Amino acid sequence: MRRVILGISITTALALLGCGRKATREDCELIVDRNAEVMLKSMGIVDPAAVGKRQEELRGSMKADIDECIGKRITDGMIACVKTAESAEQITKCMR
Repeated sequence: MRRVILGISITTALALLGCGRKATREDCELIVDRNAEVMLKSMGIVDPAAVGKRQEELRGSMKADIDECIGKRITDGMIACVKTAESAEQITKCMR
């Protein structure tokens, strides 16, 4: 379920933007990675190895979503917001 929500938030939010720059693979992976990080933190999981492993798993399972995200419009402000967000809801707001 989270995969679907995350996929929708990445592709839909970026598709709606008309300004900024084209998202790179790194931008799109950052969004996925940050979502994983804040979700795990909310469950009390902060071990860097565990977080990194989950981020890798998500990047693999969401490859199609990440590929679709590449080239969509994004702003540096959105990326900065994602980097500092403390919840999945905040990340979703960053993408609007």
